Amino acid sequence: MTFLTVVLAVAGFFGFAMLVLAPVLLALAVSDGRQRRWVRRHAVSPCAALRPGTGLPRRFAVYGETVPGPDGPVVAPLSGVEAVWFQTIVYSDDSVGDPGLTRTVILHEQSAGDPFGVADGTGTVAVTADILQASRADPRPSVWARTRLPVADAGPTPVRTVVNEETTSHRRNGRWLQQLIDRGAVRPDAARRVDRVRVVEQVVPPGVPLHVIGQPVILDGGIAALTLPRTGRYLVLSREPSATERELAGGRTYGTGCAIWAAVAGAACFAVVWGISFALAR
Repeated sequence: MTFLTVVLAVAGFFGFAMLVLAPVLLALAVSDGRQRRWVRRHAVSPCAALRPGTGLPRRFAVYGETVPGPDGPVVAPLSGVEAVWFQTIVYSDDSVGDPGLTRTVILHEQSAGDPFGVADGTGTVAVTADILQASRADPRPSVWARTRLPVADAGPTPVRTVVNEETTSHRRNGRWLQQLIDRGAVRPDAARRVDRVRVVEQVVPPGVPLHVIGQPVILDGGIAALTLPRTGRYLVLSREPSATERELAGGRTYGTGCAIWAAVAGAACFAVVWGISFALAR
């Protein structure tokens, strides 16, 4: 195999890869553009506009700061952090059968503050915790949940992880696992005969800026709230709506530029391969 043959093979492979990559990049850019138009179409409304007795639209958008819900402020039991919502979950993972298969068992779960609130200068809207499903710890997510990513899902979320501990030996429990054992919430031999036991505590602090586009519903008790839609897009981001629009617009522009660059580079590589091959064949 001559050096020129190697060069032609590498150039041809690179050109093919670039031409395959170009439509993928273009599709991502188009997706960012569609998400930006969707966010712009659902302009922010005053929180006071969502109330029982009014017609409920398919989607409703608000922007404000997180505040306690009807149950008032809550305190995460392990970290002691005051929040508007918290979830504490303890679960074990154990390898079973073929490599790569894992059995997950939830040992303890506790949460409070659902629904919490988002408030602006006009009032407060209740927001159910299920709209946080893409950010909250869920050791056994359903296939449906895995596919329900919010719009601009790479952006900041209001969920903060305040405890994330892994115990891999039953002879030495982690600090937080031992606390739960001492309280009687988890059995003493929880870490025995399993690969690991994980303790995760997450909170939504008060006063966090939050942009939500969700499905309006009336909860038990007559409270109007935003919740996770069963189908279709939704958004929950801890930043201003205008910042999200700029981020998506930038992603569309960058993705389109990369797609064009990849297509040109791929075409140039194939042109070089064809030119050299034609010259050698003469």
